[in-house]
Amino acid sequence: MLLITIGVVFLLFVVSYLIFDKDLLAPPTVVALTFLFGCLCCLYNENTWGLNFSLDSMELISAGIVATMLGGIVGVILSNRPKLTTYSFFHGISKPEEIEVHPLKTWIVIAFQLVTVVLVFNHICRVTGYSSWGLAVAKYKLITGYQADVNDTSTYMSFLTRNMNEASRLIAFVYAYIIGNNLVASKKKISINWIPVVVYTILSFMQGGRANLVRLWLVVLITAYTVHKRSVGWVNNKATKRVIRIIALSVIAVGILFSGVRGIVGRTADSNLLDYVTFYAGSPIAVLNQVWEAPVTQPAVFGERILYYFNQTTRVLFGVPERYTFYYRYMQSPNGSHIGNAPTAFRPAFVEFGPVGFLLFFIACGAFFTYLYCKCRQKRGNSSFDFRLLVYSYISYTFMMYFYSTFFDFLSHLFIKYLIEMYLIKWFLVGWQIKPDIRVLVSKRTRSSNQFL
Repeated sequence: MLLITIGVVFLLFVVSYLIFDKDLLAPPTVVALTFLFGCLCCLYNENTWGLNFSLDSMELISAGIVATMLGGIVGVILSNRPKLTTYSFFHGISKPEEIEVHPLKTWIVIAFQLVTVVLVFNHICRVTGYSSWGLAVAKYKLITGYQADVNDTSTYMSFLTRNMNEASRLIAFVYAYIIGNNLVASKKKISINWIPVVVYTILSFMQGGRANLVRLWLVVLITAYTVHKRSVGWVNNKATKRVIRIIALSVIAVGILFSGVRGIVGRTADSNLLDYVTFYAGSPIAVLNQVWEAPVTQPAVFGERILYYFNQTTRVLFGVPERYTFYYRYMQSPNGSHIGNAPTAFRPAFVEFGPVGFLLFFIACGAFFTYLYCKCRQKRGNSSFDFRLLVYSYISYTFMMYFYSTFFDFLSHLFIKYLIEMYLIKWFLVGWQIKPDIRVLVSKRTRSSNQFL
């Protein structure tokens, strides 16, 4: 049945690719492609896990992809306002422009991030009682991960450290966008702009997380891809083949790095690179299949997992008392093998919304993301920095990770705060200019004042 599922998902990927302008990064096409990748990784481990793939799993995966495609069609139509009867894509060409950041600003940012690294590490050492990297990070990951007590405030960072940590994260995303743009606009492969991204990646590893490594890569990838396609045209087949090669190589590089840092972030595993990566990418498909065997637990609140961040917002703003963890319990395959706790984004939506609600939810998501993407295909304004593209590339992590789990973190009051902060960071780096002649002006004014003394 898993082989049949792979065949069906591949067919849906081809159909989506053709419907959505042969654009590899159109949201519905990405969803089909990532599920195809996940299913292939699951197939690689099928014998090891002793998996008996079910028809229910194939139907749910197929239905979710089809719902996203239907929503994508709606999104394309909406992007053509006011002509809502037109199903067409923007094919204009625009010249890419390099985003220049004064080196002094970048060094200020780096200094800020390094101070943040010290504060965060001190916090981790205080919470865990360890002062060495390996022990502290491993223990911190344990007490703040899936086993964490959501009511335990002793692990919380101080107000200053928490906000500096978050600012460092947003700084890294802004620089990731700049890197992606300049890789196309100026052909610069190495520059000082990489340092803030690297520093925050280390900061993220300290806290036992690798998700931001993937998310930063996606921002660079989507930005570079979009800016490149804007410059060569959206129907350039020769350019598309080159982009496919670059994407494939970048996926391999991220996979190697993701696996290589597992010891640094407190994870231990003896498996080789291929086994490790295919486990992470394929286990959600296996978990999705296994949850049919377990009794369905009704959610404590509406959209308990799929709308976790939205529910956290209602708790903060309106005092709703429910507090629960984002994580699921770990599952085992039929032969007892550990297969993780991520059941893709489709399973929780199906359980919490029912079949009709499941379809409507992913139709709405497909329409939303595709609408934004269609708008981002066309450059907005005269500025070299397209803030709308940055926002889209930031939230695209959500649908690109459907095959893994639910990450609708932009459905939160904090997202508004993040948007404001990213815009201020963008203004500081690009909008506000350091004038090289300011010292000359000051010296002239000083001499003029001395004449009256």
